[in-house]
Amino acid sequence: MRMAALVASLLPLLACDEGTPVAPTGAILRMSVSPSRIGSTGTANVTVQALRGNGNPVNPGTEIRLSTTIGTIEPVVHTDNDGVAHAKLKGDGRVGTAKISAYSGAIEPVEAEVAIGSLAGSVQLQVTPASVPETGGILSLLALVRDDQGQPLADASVNFTSETGVLASGGSFINSDANGEASDTLTVTAADLQTISDDNFEVTAEVGGTGGVQSDAFSVTIQRVPSASFTFSRVDNTVTFTDTSTGGPTSWLWSFGDSTPQSTQRNPVHTFPGTGDYIVTLTVSNSIGSDSVSAQIQIP
Repeated sequence: MRMAALVASLLPLLACDEGTPVAPTGAILRMSVSPSRIGSTGTANVTVQALRGNGNPVNPGTEIRLSTTIGTIEPVVHTDNDGVAHAKLKGDGRVGTAKISAYSGAIEPVEAEVAIGSLAGSVQLQVTPASVPETGGILSLLALVRDDQGQPLADASVNFTSETGVLASGGSFINSDANGEASDTLTVTAADLQTISDDNFEVTAEVGGTGGVQSDAFSVTIQRVPSASFTFSRVDNTVTFTDTSTGGPTSWLWSFGDSTPQSTQRNPVHTFPGTGDYIVTLTVSNSIGSDSVSAQIQIP
């Protein structure tokens, strides 16, 4: 009695499964996907239409089986009165080309492709402000990621690095938004900048892209009190001066030790009025401070 009752309870389920229609012999499937490019965790709409050989839709409820090589998709969907079935492809974080396959019964399957987590064609790094005083400061980093078509790329994993300072992200990957933008914050202290011997340091943004890693670097100027220095070369009584000052000076003032006016050029050329010894002084300045240096020029 118990066995009979169990069989009786399973019969409706078995009948339902056996009764699920599939596309008849000679039918064709048509599949479209929109959009054809999504982020690594994005979603695409998959539409499959099943038509008989005469062009009429197959029976409503016809079973369409789906599979994908990357991401997830409903394994089974059913057609409506127009022979159309709908499904959604969802990215699972992996990057590559998803190959979607659809079939029903014994008819020829169809395939479509979707680019998931599209690789970046370029990345552009912006740093604000572009310079920092030697006492330290906070910098805003913005990476603009574009795909190989030049369009904003969402869900791209951007990694910011810096020669010095501390990133708010801690160096972790940051996903770009719908505008293809990823941002981070860099904090540098006076102690950090003392470890940099040059007058600048580099900040870099990297993202996986076509042909390998795409990257862009930005050179941040360190605003130090400048240290004045210069070299010169002479032909007769005409002397060419070359500024070699360090510390990022933004203005220059030359005094040539004669009656001629001073020069504010960075690398002036000066003709002295006659023979003699002239004391030339260069003063360089920036927003932090100024410094001067002098040298004797002999005109024989």
